[in-house]
Amino acid sequence: MVSRTVLAWSAWGCAAAFFLVGAFPLYNVDAYGHLAQGRQIAELGRVPAVDLFSFWKPTPQPWSNYEWGYDIVTWLIYDHFGPIALILIKCLLLAALGYVLVVLAHRLAQGAALAAPVAAAVLIFFAPLARIRFTVRPQIVGLVLPAVLLLGISVLYSERASPRAKRWVVFGLGLMHVVWVNMHGSHLLGLLVTVLFLAFSIRTAAFTSMVALLALQMLATACTPFGIDIVTDAVAHVLRPEYRDVVTEWGPWSPSHPLYLLIGPVVAILLVLATMRPVTRSGRFGLAYGVFCVVVSIMAFRSIRFVAHQLLFTAPFIAAGLAQLEWIRGSRRAVTVVAGLSFVWAMLVSPRLEPFVPFGFSEPRLGHAFAAADVINENVEQPRILAPIQDSWPLMFAVPGGRFLVDGRVPFYGPEFIRKVTNSFSDPMALNEILQTYEVDTVVVDHTRAGQSAAVEFLWRSPQWRLGQVQDRQSLFLHQGIAPSLQPLRVIGPGYRIGRLLDPGVSDEDIDLEARRVGHHQNSKAIQGWIQGLRLLRPLVRDGARAGVRMCRTDDEREAARRAYRLLSEAAEIYPGFTSIELYRAMAAMAACDEPEAREALDWAAYAEETRDTSLVAIELALRTGDESARVAAKAHIARLLEHDESARDPWVVAIARDLETRCP
Repeated sequence: MVSRTVLAWSAWGCAAAFFLVGAFPLYNVDAYGHLAQGRQIAELGRVPAVDLFSFWKPTPQPWSNYEWGYDIVTWLIYDHFGPIALILIKCLLLAALGYVLVVLAHRLAQGAALAAPVAAAVLIFFAPLARIRFTVRPQIVGLVLPAVLLLGISVLYSERASPRAKRWVVFGLGLMHVVWVNMHGSHLLGLLVTVLFLAFSIRTAAFTSMVALLALQMLATACTPFGIDIVTDAVAHVLRPEYRDVVTEWGPWSPSHPLYLLIGPVVAILLVLATMRPVTRSGRFGLAYGVFCVVVSIMAFRSIRFVAHQLLFTAPFIAAGLAQLEWIRGSRRAVTVVAGLSFVWAMLVSPRLEPFVPFGFSEPRLGHAFAAADVINENVEQPRILAPIQDSWPLMFAVPGGRFLVDGRVPFYGPEFIRKVTNSFSDPMALNEILQTYEVDTVVVDHTRAGQSAAVEFLWRSPQWRLGQVQDRQSLFLHQGIAPSLQPLRVIGPGYRIGRLLDPGVSDEDIDLEARRVGHHQNSKAIQGWIQGLRLLRPLVRDGARAGVRMCRTDDEREAARRAYRLLSEAAEIYPGFTSIELYRAMAAMAACDEPEAREALDWAAYAEETRDTSLVAIELALRTGDESARVAAKAHIARLLEHDESARDPWVVAIARDLETRCP
């Protein structure tokens, strides 16, 4: 009775922790792609056999959407009940996952008293590290259903279960596999698990049931609108290694990934090896589960998309092994304390790990190109859109009439085409060829990514393209003539480029007019801070944007410079370290003679690399606010620059030389 009580409290406690760790806003770009696909199925009243979203081929191509079931279900929930319901259901599924894994640990340990609380402690500790997969994506199915499968297999291995109960379990798992096959490609993992446990069931009472289960699963793989193709397509992209070069989460850990995605799996496999002996000796099920832990660990080291699987599915095995160690058996109070500390750890750490979002139920739509989508919907009929993959999913949702050159369905396009289009954003000649070949008329570019700056520059300078909208992360370009009623942005530049904001021939009214076009929606806070900050600096700039910012001469000018600094700081809070924002933030503070703020912003601006602008701002800051030795060094630097013809003609160098004795009071 005590054991059952401990099991219940542990399972429900783990369920609550998983619910809370997964309770964060709908933010993931993939979620919008799946919602768009579900909406299309609902509108058509059928699952399309060909792709209707792209224009990379002259005619619609065959497409096996092996997540169609997830797409339509999530769309109907979203459409009828809103995003909060979608997040709530996801959290309930995660709670079920936590509950099932604790019960699984209890069975692996053959009812050892402390297996459940130890499992809860380990699972709750690992939960924040797996949070990256706790999003509103079909991957949630690939976490929950394997846990249910493993729990069902534990019944088939059990000597206490009656033949009738085992038949019902086999039948239920077979039906579950039909759902799984139509929800997510991870049903292949289900087949792998069954085959593995079938191998270890030979010459046991579980063998017949495992054979029946595998047979039902094999039949289930054909119970789809696409027949067996839904399986062959999934297998193809799993086995082809080039996909791992295209999608980073499909490849192994690299220094670009968070370190905990490497440390976590290493710790987990070490704990599996340390606790393997008592569990594998307890019976065939424990032995098979130990091998499964090794297999899923290899998968995690091969591809980081399986890190969450490894952490969560090894936890019951680790707990079952720990619970049978002699020195832990008498430490019930200590285990309870550790479980409580794990819960505190999970609540504190979760928002600080990917996806770096706080707890809550909402749909902020931050970082997505929804403002650009509004302009497209209002001005372009049947747009042919080129956008980076991370922006194409939300645009697919927000622009129902749009067609896309490429989007997140990597297996559909193939790695070669994905790589070709992705690389074009950093190669203007390749980009121009793609735009002409595929008759693209609408382009959305992420101007915050260095790899896409060449595309931004090319489109901005090209007479064939017009800047239609700018928001915090994205710039929208429309082909000349595609939207004749839309006035392009001519003063504001794409992203955090100066454009004509500091041009003396441009009036404040012109800037205000375009700033209203940009709007004050939730994805324009940073860009509005940039626009209004530069607007306030206009009276202080020397020679437009070519010669820096002079020092304030009146109290009104100083107040304007400080207001500009505050507005630019709002942009810097969203994109810290962005060179152009930090540079003008430093110049605004320097104009107001606020030395600490200027130096802090300049350090951020020069963090990535030292440039002409950061070097000249540093010289001017030393001349205005530095001690005598710093001023002497700065003057010597200017003298050396004036000795060379090219730098001697630089208007900024000339302006600094002219104001050489200007100092802050």
